Amino acid sequence: MPDQPKAGTPGTPGTPGAVDAAGVPADIPADIPADIPADVAADVPADIPAADPLTDRIARDMRAGLRVAGLFILTAVHLGLALPALLASLRGYDRPWVQLFAFTLLTLLIMVDALLGADGRGRPRPWVVLGLTCALVASAVSTGRLPVADFIGTPHWTFLEIGWFGVLLLFDAGLRPTLVFIGGHLVLTLTQLLLAGVPTRQAASGMAVSALAICTFQVAAAMLARSLGDCAAAASATAREQERVRTEAAVAAQVHADQRARYAELDRSVMPLLTGLADGSLDPGDEAARRRSAVEAARLRRLFAERDHAHDPLLHELRAGIDVAERHGVDVQLAVRGACAPVDRRLRRALTEPVLAALATAERDARATVVRGGGLVRVSVVTDCPATGPTEIPEPTEPGVRVRTVRSEGRLLVEASCTLDGPDDTPEDALTASQLVQ
Repeated sequence: MPDQPKAGTPGTPGTPGAVDAAGVPADIPADIPADIPADVAADVPADIPAADPLTDRIARDMRAGLRVAGLFILTAVHLGLALPALLASLRGYDRPWVQLFAFTLLTLLIMVDALLGADGRGRPRPWVVLGLTCALVASAVSTGRLPVADFIGTPHWTFLEIGWFGVLLLFDAGLRPTLVFIGGHLVLTLTQLLLAGVPTRQAASGMAVSALAICTFQVAAAMLARSLGDCAAAASATAREQERVRTEAAVAAQVHADQRARYAELDRSVMPLLTGLADGSLDPGDEAARRRSAVEAARLRRLFAERDHAHDPLLHELRAGIDVAERHGVDVQLAVRGACAPVDRRLRRALTEPVLAALATAERDARATVVRGGGLVRVSVVTDCPATGPTEIPEPTEPGVRVRTVRSEGRLLVEASCTLDGPDDTPEDALTASQLVQ
């Protein structure tokens, strides 16, 4: 088994580990602030819904509803108003086939737009340009041979609906492009009217009133669609803010709970030791007190390491304990076998606790090993047995974690193992207890 180089000093708390291209830790969800510790971010409840899918769904559903409404209005105008006007005036046209061609072209535009909207996607920009161009061409062709008296009247059926094509196709572009299209259609119609002849004052007044009434409905519909679009944006922003507040509240609650848990752990182990050293009940020169201090120091370093954003938290926290042993002059070698596997923080503590206790009492040398594979995680260490007395190895605090201790020929083997989700079969290259002790 090739040993890895000696473990280096673990990073200080808050040092990022794996990061993405933007410099954000890769193991932190996108909706949780990057400065939250990895262990806290991992414990934030996973049932908090993400804001972006919700807001996108709100905006998408409202746009889809507005699109269907606009298509329904245009179809009603096309078949309920324009078609009866066309059929009533068909005998009066000098070229009826031109009017039928224009009506057929507009019908195809409506049908194609309905098919494009069936999948819920937005309108392609080329289709919008093509549809508006075809609508203006149909209007120009249909109006080109009308006499002056028929403008803005029943024979001029295209004027009833061309503006609605702008309202429908330019909804996603905003209100201004819609107004520009309606204004452009008015200018086109006025140009054709002047080319056909100058109407009388009375006829011109009637045409102006009719054009004003028709365009007012179209502009009002465009403004209403714009207002509803703004409502969708406001609803999206509100939902996003609500999710942000909920996420921050969940993170704050988890941070508070994590701090209380850490303080409780320190209160159980470190505080009695410090109190004893302060009031003189413990002698700093006593080997048992020194050994206990070394164990607590290793625990504190592991506690700090839990807050780091590390790619392999188990290995990172174990190296924190190795660093404490090395500071006391112990030569430690670390070997790792198997790929990184996700291990819960409580299981990591239970796995490293007995190993850190053995490392803290080593005197000359130690060899730590991490083996992962086949659904099994094993952390072990082989140290020299201290001459001052047997090392107290803590019992496992988590169900499913097994700890075994072997003393042989002046060597101490401590191994902690647990089974993760998966088959409970030991890796083929796992070492036996006798091989580890040797």
